[in-house]
Amino acid sequence: MSEGQRKADRVADDLLKRIVRGELEVGQVLPREAELAEAHGVNRSVIREAIKLLEVHRLVRPVRRRGTEVLDPMRSVSPEVLRAMIAPSPGRVNREAFADFLEVRASLDLQMSSLAAQRRTEADLEALDGHVATLEALLHDRVAYFEAVDRFTLTLARAAHNRIFEMLVWWNQEVSRDLQDIFRTVRPASEPHLDGVRLLVGLVRRQEVEPIRSLVSAYHEWSIPRLMAGAMLSSGEPLDRLLEDAR
Repeated sequence: MSEGQRKADRVADDLLKRIVRGELEVGQVLPREAELAEAHGVNRSVIREAIKLLEVHRLVRPVRRRGTEVLDPMRSVSPEVLRAMIAPSPGRVNREAFADFLEVRASLDLQMSSLAAQRRTEADLEALDGHVATLEALLHDRVAYFEAVDRFTLTLARAAHNRIFEMLVWWNQEVSRDLQDIFRTVRPASEPHLDGVRLLVGLVRRQEVEPIRSLVSAYHEWSIPRLMAGAMLSSGEPLDRLLEDAR
């Protein structure tokens, strides 16, 4: 990647986050190229490239005789917009957006795992067994275990034989990598976690859909409060707010 491209990426990322935070409002016209170039300390060609990137994310559009108009970030399908909604700035997690994400994540995981049990092939089972063996070997390596769980989940999505689930797993993993210290609390490199993975693979092998739904639901009921607590601690928020919301 060239230096110019890196600069364009940084400018686009800054503008993207400003749009998601509402600092650049929907319908507003972006400042002129010369103003943006001066503000970011780059030349106008970098600004033009950054704006093209925002168009790819469906966050802006050129309007003849008006300029570049800001679009509603909620209508974007970009995972970068989702990441900016959840983590709008370093060290800060938007509690409401994170809760929304975890709710959808739990529902999709339930459906994906159920379909994997119904549609899995022998090749899928062989691949899942390989991941279990890898996790067993990585029990004493916290970081590598976390990454191996990502690969296991992707293989489970492929076993559902629905390409959209595979795409959504990639989106989820982008978010979990941004917040890996939080997500590691619910994916510990431990025998109990590994036992849960083994149990899930066994149920997929036997095509036991209802027990899978119970297992996955129980996992998310356990994990979501812990992830929310981790997000609040990461952002420096008092945990009493989480307890108040739970009442």
